[in-house]
Amino acid sequence: MYSFAQRHDMSVMDEPLFGHFLKHTGVDRPSREEVLATMPLDRPAILTQFDRPQTPHLFLKHMANHTEGWDEVTDFTQHKQVLLTRNPARVLASYQQHIQSPTRLDVCYDHQWRLLNTFKTQGIPVLVVDSDALVKDPENQLKRLCTFLDLPWDANMLHWEPGPRPEDGVWAQYWYQRVHASAGWEEPTIDQPLPETSDWSQDLQQLLAEVQPIFERLQSHSY
Repeated sequence: MYSFAQRHDMSVMDEPLFGHFLKHTGVDRPSREEVLATMPLDRPAILTQFDRPQTPHLFLKHMANHTEGWDEVTDFTQHKQVLLTRNPARVLASYQQHIQSPTRLDVCYDHQWRLLNTFKTQGIPVLVVDSDALVKDPENQLKRLCTFLDLPWDANMLHWEPGPRPEDGVWAQYWYQRVHASAGWEEPTIDQPLPETSDWSQDLQQLLAEVQPIFERLQSHSY
């Protein structure tokens, strides 16, 4: 989202379905009460927001599981879809800092796989991007993404001013510390090792074992 926010032809929105997700599922999040008090919760009010961009293009950043209970796939048939998938060991290591016992609903892999197949079946343009590949080579991965979206390359996507953005959701204080401290994509480095999982709880290791094959199927579509 921060990359696309640097473009003069693009507006961005941060997780506009989050309120719907919290209301529908009842799950807990550090920002739950703030989100429910400040965001649109129902489909008509949520969709109305998409008609307000002041730029030629609108980038909607979603979490795949926020589509839980959102049955109107036709709401997005005019959109191009990008699925950003990440190694579950990294996802679970991050989630543990905020959610004590994450579930399959939390980590999104089932939703990403379901969405990928729905988009392909319905002929909706979709691109799968691997998070590690993006971190390792942001310029070429972002160029690939722009090509898919029929957008000219804009080198401003590689850098931004440190600190929060006005588009940040109210949950930013809990999750965005690292991006707020950054000034853009870091210089490409060697592959970062995966987190050590041997000391994880049995439940967490079981969850990792369940979602790893789904991630690998998603990753196979990212080339």
